[in-house]
Amino acid sequence: MSSPPKIVMKFGGTSVQDSEAIRNVINIVKQPPTGKIVVVSALAKGTNSLEQIAHLSSEQKVEEAKEILNTLINRHYKIIDELVSNSELKAEATEKILNYHRQIEEIISGLAIIRELTLRTLDSFRVFGELMSSTVIFYAMKNDGICVELIDSRDIIKTDNEYSRAYPDFELTLENTNKYILPLLNEEKTVLAQGFIASTIDGISTTMGRESSDFSAAIYGAMINADEIQIWTDVDGVLTADPNIIDNTLKLSEISFQEMEELSNFGAKVLHKNSILPAYKKNIPIRVLNSKNTSSNGTIVNSSLNFPGLIKSVTYKKNIIVLRLKPKESLNQYMFWEMFLNILSKHKPQIDILVSSNNAIIVVIAENNYTKIHYDDLKNEMEEISEFLIIKDKVLITLVGSNLYSITDLEQRIFCSLPEVKAESVVFGFNSHSFTLLLEAGKLESSLKCLHREFFENNSMDLELYEKNQYQQLINSKK
Repeated sequence: MSSPPKIVMKFGGTSVQDSEAIRNVINIVKQPPTGKIVVVSALAKGTNSLEQIAHLSSEQKVEEAKEILNTLINRHYKIIDELVSNSELKAEATEKILNYHRQIEEIISGLAIIRELTLRTLDSFRVFGELMSSTVIFYAMKNDGICVELIDSRDIIKTDNEYSRAYPDFELTLENTNKYILPLLNEEKTVLAQGFIASTIDGISTTMGRESSDFSAAIYGAMINADEIQIWTDVDGVLTADPNIIDNTLKLSEISFQEMEELSNFGAKVLHKNSILPAYKKNIPIRVLNSKNTSSNGTIVNSSLNFPGLIKSVTYKKNIIVLRLKPKESLNQYMFWEMFLNILSKHKPQIDILVSSNNAIIVVIAENNYTKIHYDDLKNEMEEISEFLIIKDKVLITLVGSNLYSITDLEQRIFCSLPEVKAESVVFGFNSHSFTLLLEAGKLESSLKCLHREFFENNSMDLELYEKNQYQQLINSKK
C-alpha cells in the first residue's frame, strides 16, 4: 500500500483576511483528508499595522499605536466569535489573543522609552501577525473537526541574525522538522505553521523578508521531501502581467523554475524570490492556485523548460534607486574595488543590476525598509571613495521567458512598441531568460501596456501554455 502524498499548502494574507476567507481555507484543507503542512500568513494588512505600531511607538505616540493595535486585535476576536462555536475552544482562543495583546503592549512601552527602532525590534513586532492569525485559524479548524496541531515556526526554522531578511540554517531546520513535524505527519495529522517568521539559534525572533511565507512553505516542503508545494493566493496562477495594471492578462499553465526565479527576482509578487531554490534542489513542483476560485487548475512550476523562444510574462519593480559612482583619482582601480565591495558587504543592499566600466559604476538597488535604515551610512561611506550621485524614482521592467536569444527581432519589437520611452539602461545577456529596462517611474503603466499588447495581444497564443484569465474577467465585470 503506497503512502499518501505529502503536501504543503500555503495561504497568504488575502486568503485569511476574514471569517469568510478562513472558512473557505478550512474547506480546501479538508480535501484530501491526509497529513499535510498548512502555512498561513498574517491577516491581510496585519503586518503593515504592526510596523505602523512599531514606528509610532519609537516616536512616543503610544496612544495612537495602541489604537491601531486594538483595531487589529478586534479583527481576531471577531473571527473567533464567528468561527468558533464551542465555548471551551472559544475561551482558549480568546485567552491566547489577549496574551498576545499584553505582550505587544509591553514592547510598545519599552520602545517608547528607548526611542530607537532597530530591525531586530521591528521583527519582534512583526511576528505577532502570524502568531495571532494561526491561533484563530487553529481553533476554527479544531471547531470544524480537523485533526490539527499548531506549531511555532520559530521552534522549527532557525536562521542567521540578519533581522528583516534572515536566511535559514537548513541543517538545524531539518533536525527540528524530523523531531517535531514528521511524527505528526506520520499520524496523518494536519500541521498548522506560520509563514514569514523564524528565530536565531538563541531563540530571538526573526523574519525572512516581506511576503516570505512562500519561502517558509518551500522550506517545509524541502524538509519533508513533499510531493507538491501549493501556494494559495488571490489570482488564478502565474499571469502574463500584473492584473492590477493590465485588464486582459492570460494565465500560464506551466512555467520553469528558472523562469519563475527571474520573474520573482524582478518584482512579480506571485511567488517570493527565495521560494524557488529549495523546491528546485529537491525537484518538488510548486502549484500556484486561487483560494477564491478553486475551479482553476492554477500554474505548475517545475523543472521542465517547455515552450522555448516565448515571452511568458512581463513584470516590474518599483522604488528603484540608481547609484552612480566615479572612483576618486587618489585610489587605484584595485583599492577602489576592494573598498567598494567591503561597503556593499557591510550594508548588504538588494542589488538588482551592477554595471561597470573603467572609470564608472552604476548600481541599481530596490529601496525597502532595510535600505532606508542603512541609507545614510551607505551614502557617507560611498562618498569617501567616489564622486557619488543618487537618482530616485526609477522602475525596472523585465520580460521573462526561455531562450530569448532565439526570438527574432526581440530588441526591435521592444523598442518599437515603446516609441516615446527612453531606456536609461538595458540588461540582456547574463542568461537567456530575461530582458530588463530601466525607466522613469512615470512611464511604468504605459510601458507595461505597450509591451503586453506587443507580445501577448497582437500575437496568436499557444493555447497549451496560455489560458484566459476567467477570474480576472469576472472581477473586471463587477467593477
